[in-house]
Amino acid sequence: MALRRALLALTAGAALAAPALADDAGRQAFAAALHGKIAACWLLPADLPDHVQAVRVKFSLTEAGELDGSPAIDGPVGGDAATKTFAASAVRAVVRCAPFAGLAELAPYGAWKTVVVTFKRPDS
Repeated sequence: MALRRALLALTAGAALAAPALADDAGRQAFAAALHGKIAACWLLPADLPDHVQAVRVKFSLTEAGELDGSPAIDGPVGGDAATKTFAASAVRAVVRCAPFAGLAELAPYGAWKTVVVTFKRPDS
């Protein structure tokens, strides 16, 4: 059950840092494809303390859907070990899932060249 809640938190919390897609249906189809893949690769750290907050991972993709550089945390991350572990797990999920094939079928490259995904703890 916790894994399913984590998956839903990832899907609901993700956002694109790119030009808006043509319509809500297109945006939802794109988000569902991308987030479904990332969620399947995300190994949520066990026993997360309540204070761990959401983290945003920003990454760029080539037209083939491969990572263009390394994903990075977008914004500050608290100094405690649990928060850093959570942030590192989010970055690893993006790296583990690359390449992201088939995105060109869902949206033009300009809409997904740069992506920001928000990873939330399961109960937030």
